Amino acid sequence: MLPINDINYVLSLISAKAIVKLAGILNKGATALPGYFVEKLNPDFLKTISSQLENCILITGTNGKTTTSGLIVHLLTKENKKVINNHAGSNLKRGIISSIVPHLSLNKKFTQEFDYFVFECDEFALEKITQDIKANYIVMLNLFRDQLDRYGEIETIRKRWSALIHNNPHVHYIANADDPSVASLFYKKDLKVSYFGLTDYKITQDNLKDVLFCPICGGRLDYKKRYFSHIGDYFCTNCDFKRPEPDLSGKIFQDSTKIEVNYREKKYFTTMPLQGKYNIYNIAASFLTCIELGYNIGELCANISDFKSTFGRYELINYKNKEIFLILVKNPVGFTQALESSIDDNKKNFIFILNDNIADGRDVSWIWDVNFDLLNNKINDLMFGGTRMFDMALRIKYADIGVKNYVFFDTYKELFDKIEQSNNGTFHVFLTYTALIELKNYLSKLGYKSFYEQ
Repeated sequence: MLPINDINYVLSLISAKAIVKLAGILNKGATALPGYFVEKLNPDFLKTISSQLENCILITGTNGKTTTSGLIVHLLTKENKKVINNHAGSNLKRGIISSIVPHLSLNKKFTQEFDYFVFECDEFALEKITQDIKANYIVMLNLFRDQLDRYGEIETIRKRWSALIHNNPHVHYIANADDPSVASLFYKKDLKVSYFGLTDYKITQDNLKDVLFCPICGGRLDYKKRYFSHIGDYFCTNCDFKRPEPDLSGKIFQDSTKIEVNYREKKYFTTMPLQGKYNIYNIAASFLTCIELGYNIGELCANISDFKSTFGRYELINYKNKEIFLILVKNPVGFTQALESSIDDNKKNFIFILNDNIADGRDVSWIWDVNFDLLNNKINDLMFGGTRMFDMALRIKYADIGVKNYVFFDTYKELFDKIEQSNNGTFHVFLTYTALIELKNYLSKLGYKSFYEQ
């Protein structure tokens, strides 16, 4: 007779695999539900198979997790490595379990050999995930104010990260040197840390700082260069805390099509495969991670050129001769950066879809901290949808960006009918998480790839 732990494992795995099979038959995603059932039936499931997760890389942060995870997987796949990852962005423990389940056998082994396990992790859930998974590398991207009704302030998450770092001294950390909330976690600590950052970026003039004071002593932070929010080349005016020197730094050129990478006093050049200048941070993080894994930077620069944007991250949809860019937004800093990367000298057509479901955050007051002044006299047409579309329209009205005609829609069919009837050829859709899922599900019914498909 099997030990009780083995019985729990077998029953939970069979149940999860049945859910995956049923989801496939129904053409539905199984990005979290299998893991949800496994957690209920066997809370120690992930811990049970953790010894099988060799070469495990976790990626966390407020912004950029899915893109950085996708970049790392892309670069490793280019090196002919087999990788498991939670590509659809379900980044709680249940999402990680769901990505593993299809590849597990009843004897707690994988059905084939994998070289790496790359998982993006919710920044709040990371501490508990590391209690079950012994990660080899943890990539820490940034910390911004996000879903305050769920997470609280930045310091809440920073304390959780501090605890996990204390409990995981064996991990090799890949950290953002330009974020004082992240870099301060390693201040004067004897740990294996590699830093990435930028050598240059457009200097911001906004006052949207999520971190004002030194995380070490509480003194005022000042900057040699501030790129956006609290990100930049900072120093404390009261103690010796300052931005650590990056091991790898990136620079994006004005036309946003070329990247310079500095590593060990040598310069390398590659093309920018993504829209959004802020993605230079995600590229720098993915490069440094792969370099620390032993891969050649020259090959990385060549291999990144054909990377395609992932789920809702400037994802291009071609719809009846129209170009539609889907851009996930969920906090003031990310939204502001997305707006800034989407405007130029030509007037644009913007669509805002704001939901307030649990996965989005019930409190939508954060939209008042987004810098919509950037859009002044830059917009042709505006459309609004989602459960809180009127809140968004009111916010835009107060920004007074020079647009008087607001168009509202209640269904995605109505939205795409309006897009089809429009004389405009390109649209930027800024939308929250559940709105993105809804829109992608609608498109899947029209024959487009579902959100859970790679």
